[in-house]
Amino acid sequence: MSTKANIIGFLGIETYDIILYLSKLLFHLNKKVLIVDNSDTEALTYCIPIPASMNPKINRIHFCNLDFIKEKNVTDYLKEYDYILIDFGFKTNHMEIHNCSYIYLVTDKQQHNLARILNLKCKQEVFLIIKDRIKNKSLTYLLEMMKDNGINIKQYYCLYYDDLDKENMTGIQYRNEISFKHQSGQMKDLLNELIETLSFNKIEAGQAYKKAKRGA
Repeated sequence: MSTKANIIGFLGIETYDIILYLSKLLFHLNKKVLIVDNSDTEALTYCIPIPASMNPKINRIHFCNLDFIKEKNVTDYLKEYDYILIDFGFKTNHMEIHNCSYIYLVTDKQQHNLARILNLKCKQEVFLIIKDRIKNKSLTYLLEMMKDNGINIKQYYCLYYDDLDKENMTGIQYRNEISFKHQSGQMKDLLNELIETLSFNKIEAGQAYKKAKRGA
């Protein structure tokens, strides 16, 4: 285990599915992972089966070999985990953002969602994930808007609208499980690419995905 956790921040539209999938892959890469819901919607919290006797604002909840807390600063946990994944939602001015080693900014092309993330101010390079992209539609306007607002996009990824991905996303909240068995090809490719941005190689990413898909 590292002496200090790598903190990964997610900002923008709902992305709890990607957070949980990525966390599970990190577990299969023998990493200890903490997930934090600091968002405004609490969508990630609804994916976690929380016993009535426990409060995730106080107690760490153990779920699928991952740990989960809510509305917490992560300073006290840096030496306990290899990776800490934080869902900030649209809280683009959250104090923890500047502690992140990696920032994933997630949006679609709807203007009201774009407007809520353009005030992000951070020194780090940002990985952009564009969800529900429509085929053959240019991204030039979106990327130029990011640049004009001082957001330094290192790399961007696209997910086209897919009914299967939408069903799986909603299903996580109702089944309270992280399943890789019926994922779309584009989601698999995205997750493998994200793992590689965290300095793992293609072979490691592939092996972790196979373990996750088996339900290990």
